Amino acid sequence: MKRIVIDILSGIFYVVHCLYSYKLSAKFKKINNRLYTLWIRNNIPKIGYNSIIGRDCTLKGGKYIEIGENTTIGRHSVITCWDKYMGDHFSPKIKIGNNCSIGEYCHITSTNSVEIGDGVLTGRRITITDNSHGNPSLISEMDIPPIKRKIYSKGKVKIENNVWIGDKASIMAGVHVGKSSIIAANSVVTKDVPDYSIVAGAPAKVVKKMKN
Repeated sequence: MKRIVIDILSGIFYVVHCLYSYKLSAKFKKINNRLYTLWIRNNIPKIGYNSIIGRDCTLKGGKYIEIGENTTIGRHSVITCWDKYMGDHFSPKIKIGNNCSIGEYCHITSTNSVEIGDGVLTGRRITITDNSHGNPSLISEMDIPPIKRKIYSKGKVKIENNVWIGDKASIMAGVHVGKSSIIAANSVVTKDVPDYSIVAGAPAKVVKKMKN
């Protein structure tokens, strides 16, 4: 009986697939994302030609965000610029260059400055932040619920051209990532990364320098 049910369902889904194939579904998703971009781009004054913002992204402080040409922001990403928090005021900036591909479920947040160069590729669920809740060196702040702590920035984040960032990597405040470097998956980058380097680990360390 179970085999018969499976055969019937397989036949039904084969017919459905013939009418609405996976390839056709992918085309509709692309159209959907373009329509979503046309809608949400009104919150981002500076967005370049042919750039796409995937559906269900969360944006805050769009007037401080700049996106170049031919860049894709994956679905469900969170991009936030905070100009004020808990009574403090900030001058945030997020600038993403041309021909970048930012993976789904990414989190990019700024109270200072996050600058991403051209041709940058990221995996899914990465974090890029120039700030944090609370000052770990002050015990008095650690007794406050994290969401109610003041926001601090240790410095700007700059990611140079043609960097590849693996899934679930985190790039923390004050870090400069050199051009054409590779950040391994699950890495936590707390220090500068030289040009043409591969870093891995938590905290991330240089594991290889690329050569000609």
